[in-house]
Amino acid sequence: MFEKEMQMSSGKKIFNLSSISIIACECLQAVVCIFVDLFFISRILNNPFASVGSNIINIGLFYIINYTMVGLFYLVSGHLLKRINKSIFVSVGSIILTLVVLIVYLMGDDVLNHIPLLGVIYGLALGFFSAGFHGLTGETISSKHQVRFFAVKKGVYQLTYIIFPVTLGLIIDKLNFSFMLIILLVICVLLVMFSFFIRPKKSFGQTFNLIKFARHLKQNKEETKPLFLVYVSNFFRGASFDCFTTLITIFVMSTFKSNTSLGMFQSIFTACSLLTMVFYLKYYRKKRATKFILPTIILVACTVISILIATNETTIICFYAIYSTLNVILMSISDSRRAGVIRVLSLHSHILESNTFSELFLWLGRIISSSLIILAGFLDSYLSTDMLFLKIVLGIVAIFYIFYGISLIWVEKALIKQDEEFKKVHINEVVEKNED
Repeated sequence: MFEKEMQMSSGKKIFNLSSISIIACECLQAVVCIFVDLFFISRILNNPFASVGSNIINIGLFYIINYTMVGLFYLVSGHLLKRINKSIFVSVGSIILTLVVLIVYLMGDDVLNHIPLLGVIYGLALGFFSAGFHGLTGETISSKHQVRFFAVKKGVYQLTYIIFPVTLGLIIDKLNFSFMLIILLVICVLLVMFSFFIRPKKSFGQTFNLIKFARHLKQNKEETKPLFLVYVSNFFRGASFDCFTTLITIFVMSTFKSNTSLGMFQSIFTACSLLTMVFYLKYYRKKRATKFILPTIILVACTVISILIATNETTIICFYAIYSTLNVILMSISDSRRAGVIRVLSLHSHILESNTFSELFLWLGRIISSSLIILAGFLDSYLSTDMLFLKIVLGIVAIFYIFYGISLIWVEKALIKQDEEFKKVHINEVVEKNED
């Protein structure tokens, strides 16, 4: 009875209006990103007036511009985030995201001639949204509840990827774009509304001095090692996760040539990932990181190897299934540590600088992988090799993904070594279920 009361009390602390609004904002934003990252990219890939290689180059260019805008925004927005309500940043980002969809709708096929412009606007939208969103999340969710909150958030987020990919795919293929635009406009209004429901539990006296913060990290290497490893893991995440998503879209559309198929696969495999999240929520602890992460990266690597050996519908579906089902483990760990380690180390006033460093490391990884896609598109087009070099890029990205998993294991081990309170929790298994 006492344990149940403790769990109910803990649940109340975690899931209030602010934390629920954080989850709602991320899920609603994901719907717009589903449209851009899946269906707009498939539209570029299916451009009949350009070769496959040229279309792949355009996809890589779109993401390089997008990621560069996000990175630049973090660099210049830090001082504003100290003074302006972060909810405003989330709202502005939501409005600009809707503008992206509106531009795609109004310009029709001509939008394919303005891919760099769309990359700039999309990057600006994500910059506004993520800068405000990550700041609010870091201030609102206590370090004690990070793992549980981010696992639940990821589970709800996965539901979005079950419902909307196949729904949007059917609307695009069977109905019309105008109907989808109405849906996305409603989503924008909800995003703005929920962003103002987020109220941080505590206001920290935040600073924004990247040079001073970098100097602090250097002078306190041992104490801040977990945070540095978070940045390293973000680099490998940027070099693998986002690129995998793009490559999956390219391979699925090249093989099945249908938005409905793309959405259906995304929805089915995301549904499977919910089972993974239930298992993760029930059993994951830092000391078990290796047992969770190693099988994930090994299985993903094996499916990539199968594509390199024989690229067909079976190997592509196997890769898509394994990656979508298991990758949520790495994403949940990564998300919780990005927001939580800065507070575990009692560096609350440096949340803005830490978010900027995280985003810059992500940006560097994303730029490298997107550049590889452009290079592959150029070589495949020039040598007429039927996506041979794109498959090589897939292999390189798989190596980045392996290091992504390994770096997360390093993060967890560094936290175990440093956090004496965490060690005590795991010595006493009786209270394990009530701790992160």
